[in-house]
Amino acid sequence: MNDLTLTITDLKAKVEKLVNLHQQLKKDNEQLSSENGDLLKTIEGQKVTIETLETKNKELVNTSNEEQNKIITDTKSKINELVQEIDNCIVLLK
Repeated sequence: MNDLTLTITDLKAKVEKLVNLHQQLKKDNEQLSSENGDLLKTIEGQKVTIETLETKNKELVNTSNEEQNKIITDTKSKINELVQEIDNCIVLLK
């Protein structure tokens, strides 16, 4: 009978340990699920930020290209004006 009592006591201790481990794992799982949700929210926020920055970058590139084209056009126009002035001076010299 004493062996049976020891076996039951040992089994009870093991079951209690198993229940405690199960509860701890449930807590850990809940914490990890919460952290996972937070990280998913962070990822979504980062995606929105990336999209916004990509859009702004495209706008800046377009603006820069437009400014460069304007500078080129203005420079060509000034060169043409100077060439015309030189041509007029040459005509006057003849």
